[in-house]
Amino acid sequence: MAVESENKRPTQEERTDAMRARLLEATLDLIAEEGWAQTSTQKICKRAGVSRGAQTHHFPTKNSLLIAAVREIVARYQTELDAVSDRNLAGAKGLEDLFDFLWNACFEGNLLNCWMDVMVAARTDAALLPAVRETDSAAIDAMRSLGRRCADTTSKQHRASDLTELTVYLLRGMVVQKGVHPSQGDRTRLFSIWKQLAA
Repeated sequence: MAVESENKRPTQEERTDAMRARLLEATLDLIAEEGWAQTSTQKICKRAGVSRGAQTHHFPTKNSLLIAAVREIVARYQTELDAVSDRNLAGAKGLEDLFDFLWNACFEGNLLNCWMDVMVAARTDAALLPAVRETDSAAIDAMRSLGRRCADTTSKQHRASDLTELTVYLLRGMVVQKGVHPSQGDRTRLFSIWKQLAA
C-alpha cells in the first residue's frame, strides 16, 4: 500500500508545472481585478501562495512573469479559436457564428480585459511592447484565417477576413467602454447592427 501511494506522488516536473500555473493564474486574476500597473510580484506571490524565492526561480524578473502571462492569455484565446476552426464555417451564417463567438469571448470571462490592459501598458513599456506586438499579430492572423474560411468563394475571402479583423477591433473598443459604461444593452444593439451590415 505504501508503495502505491509513493507512485502517486507528483513528479518534480508536475510540481514545477503546477507552481508555474498557480503563478500565471494569480497574475491573470490580479490584472483583471486591479490592472497591469497595480499588479506587483508581491501580490502575485501572495495570491498564488508561493514564496518570492519560488517565484524568482520560475520567473527571474517581474517582466518575465508578466510576459509569460501575456502569452498565456493568447494561448487560451487560441485554444478557443481552434475549437471554432473545427466547425463548418462556410457562408454568411458561418461569418455570423464567428462574430458571435468573438462576442462571447470578449464578454464572458476576463481574458480580453487582461489583454486590453496589457496592450495599453505596452504602449509606454519598451520591454513589454515586442512580446505584445508579436502575440497580438499572431492572434489577429489566426482570426483573419477563420474569417477567410467563412467565405464560400475565393473572391470573398479577403473581404471576410477584413470584416473579421474589423469586428475584433470593434469588440476591443466595446470592452474598453464597458469599464466606464457597464450596461450591456447598447453594446448588444450596436453589435447586432454591425452583424447585419457585415452580412
